[in-house]
Amino acid sequence: MEKDYLSSDLLMDVEFTTQGETKTHYHENFELLYVLNGELSIIVEGEEYQLKQKDLIIINYNRKHRYIGSDDLFLARFVISYSKVKELLSNDMILFWCNSTLEKNESYDEMRKIIDQILNQQIMTNHKNQIYKMSLYYQLLHVISKNFLLTSENVRYQSEKKSDSRMEEIFQFIRANYQKSITLQELADHFFLSTAYLSKYIKKKCNVSFTDLVNSVRLTHSMTDLLYTDASIMKIAMDNGFASVAAYNKVFKEAYDMTPSLFRKNSVTAEKKERDTQDSDQLRERLNSYLNENKITDDQDEESHDRNISFMLDKQNIYKQTSYYSKLINAGTAIDLTKSDFQEQIIYLKNKLGAEYIRFWDIYDPNLYLDIHAPKEALNFSKLDTVIDFLVKNQLKPYIELGSKPIRLLKNTQDALVEIPRNENFDSAEEMQRFFRELIRHFIKRYGSEEVQQWYFEYWKKEDIAFLDLRYNYSPQTEDVHRKYFATFDKIAGTLRKILPDIKIGGGGFPVQHYGNKGFSDLLSLWQEYDEKPNFLTITCYPYQLEKESDNYYEKKSTDVFFIKHNLEVVKESMEHSDFPDTPIHVSEYSLTLSNRNPVNDHCSKGSYLIQNMISTIGGAELFGHWLGTDIYADLQDSQGFLFGGCGLLTKTGVAKPAFYALEFLNSLYEDVYYKEKHCIITGNTRGSFRIACHNYRKLNFNYYLMDESKIQLDNLQNLFEDNESLTLNIDINGVENGSYVIKSRVVNRSHGSVQDEWSRFDLKELSMNEQDYLHRISTPRLLNTKVKVENSRLQFSIHLKPHEIRYLHVTAE
Repeated sequence: MEKDYLSSDLLMDVEFTTQGETKTHYHENFELLYVLNGELSIIVEGEEYQLKQKDLIIINYNRKHRYIGSDDLFLARFVISYSKVKELLSNDMILFWCNSTLEKNESYDEMRKIIDQILNQQIMTNHKNQIYKMSLYYQLLHVISKNFLLTSENVRYQSEKKSDSRMEEIFQFIRANYQKSITLQELADHFFLSTAYLSKYIKKKCNVSFTDLVNSVRLTHSMTDLLYTDASIMKIAMDNGFASVAAYNKVFKEAYDMTPSLFRKNSVTAEKKERDTQDSDQLRERLNSYLNENKITDDQDEESHDRNISFMLDKQNIYKQTSYYSKLINAGTAIDLTKSDFQEQIIYLKNKLGAEYIRFWDIYDPNLYLDIHAPKEALNFSKLDTVIDFLVKNQLKPYIELGSKPIRLLKNTQDALVEIPRNENFDSAEEMQRFFRELIRHFIKRYGSEEVQQWYFEYWKKEDIAFLDLRYNYSPQTEDVHRKYFATFDKIAGTLRKILPDIKIGGGGFPVQHYGNKGFSDLLSLWQEYDEKPNFLTITCYPYQLEKESDNYYEKKSTDVFFIKHNLEVVKESMEHSDFPDTPIHVSEYSLTLSNRNPVNDHCSKGSYLIQNMISTIGGAELFGHWLGTDIYADLQDSQGFLFGGCGLLTKTGVAKPAFYALEFLNSLYEDVYYKEKHCIITGNTRGSFRIACHNYRKLNFNYYLMDESKIQLDNLQNLFEDNESLTLNIDINGVENGSYVIKSRVVNRSHGSVQDEWSRFDLKELSMNEQDYLHRISTPRLLNTKVKVENSRLQFSIHLKPHEIRYLHVTAE
């Protein structure tokens, strides 16, 4: 039988098992399973998951589950005290969503490191290590609660049945009253239900009667008193709600085949046997084997303020960059691109960042006078032409959204500033095909087929979220909804390809984090059933995770700082699993936040965050489109200030933010990548020059992830980072031609190139034109020139980075 009882002062405990199968059961505490070897198939509340080596899962309290393991299963099982966690988090409703089979997250690696340290301490016999082991338990809980905690505030969708919510309330009632006499009638009265219905409901949900359910809770609590106190059997029985010692004895004997007295008497022997079993040569050997294969690394270098980067120039190991981070700009609606200030900033982004494709949407805006129901001779494309004329005349290529993407600006994940739904609502499939047939014919006639076939056309899939009355609303999508999208894509793509076979049309702006590994693989498998496949696949990447726990859906900010990389891995694995054609991937939208009122968007940390993510995703996708190009798109009545936390690379007056310089630095790199690691990327050319981009990103802390993004203020922003440490990169490149070299650097940190810091020093909400011009001039990177001598073919120098700093270096022979 699995252990579920803990001493009242214990946070968690660990045991090992090779048990291949368990019956359906549940616990009063949390259970963390970590597969050390073999495979485990586990069913939790009807959902089945396949765990392999180093996979882990947390089973929430009172969740029915069972598992079947392979013959070579070796499992570490952690019991985590519900009462202790409840006390530490000051919250009754606590759920964890932690399942490494469903998502990729650096936090799982963080958990694995701590678990391996705990396992290492487990095989030590020295009792002096107990304090350290306890500290590791608390470290593990900190990582779990920081990254995987779900609360009632995270609820995004609740099943109409609300069955699990009711079952949770029943458990809460029993926990609160188990020490007293509880009758089925009392419970039924409490929930305004009939006893007959409630009895059947509990039997259906838990596979036990009401009496057995109450007794199981009492029995679990009594075990703590029995094993860890000297209280008499009578006192234990009375304190835990049993009517008499005889009743306690009967329930206990049914569960453990012995009386409580005998169990207590044999407890020392039993514990010794358990220890002997746990420490048996076989289990000890298996644990040692696991630890030898998974060496506990010293994280000192990882956390050091100095990082040594040393490598030998080797042409065999050079690879080409195949990802472009500034070629695609998310501009705004078609109408936005008719405005002069928008156009000026788009041209600036083209000249400075090398932008080639301008993504825009809402071609069905009534102000464009494009009536989709009009006969073909009455279709008026003139307003749309002014948009595309502007782009083509400036050597820019349209990236046109053909779907009914809503006009949306978010204040935070729960509240929208603007939500204008768009629905093309064609009267029939024939009308829709006629419209797109005339649209592409018009484009070819006006701009030529060679020009049009260089454009991108995207057909967006309707989302599972909407902001009804400006409030978040989530509705799970069915297979029928997906099929409707694929059928419509078939018709649109087929129509366009008949006229222009080389047209580039893709879709569907999938939020990968809403699907997970299996869900996205199933989606692509479904698409395989249809005729027309996309020329490119578009996804959106924002750090918010949607999780399903029982019948409820939760969405929370993700602490995974490499979420773009992990989303791309999910897409590629799903394409492989579903045998989907090898298709270019476009991250059509990505950002650190969805909020257009979050001052982190204007902060230096956004720039360092972007460089870190771009380094980690090189080769992961063809195009990346930062959300957004300019703050003009998010300018409303409440954005009177010079800065207001908009997502743009440029302020509404055209001043570059640190995020802009991050993309500019990346765009300045050579194509040949010599070396990359977490904090820097080194590129070069055949003439012996190097171009380097580096950063000192400091993670946002627990407080940030708990805050309403729109409530973050400049004066508390600095308190939302885990630390404020500097970083030194010691570069050592071997194989460089001897001689003198010049290092030209461009530096952006809180002292140089940060418009937010310069503006805050003004301490003015309204600025004069001269002051705005000054901010425009001063918010530029600092320039540094240094010289270094290469001897013995080794180029050596150090880069000292302040917190949140980004830097671009160009190294050339003098």
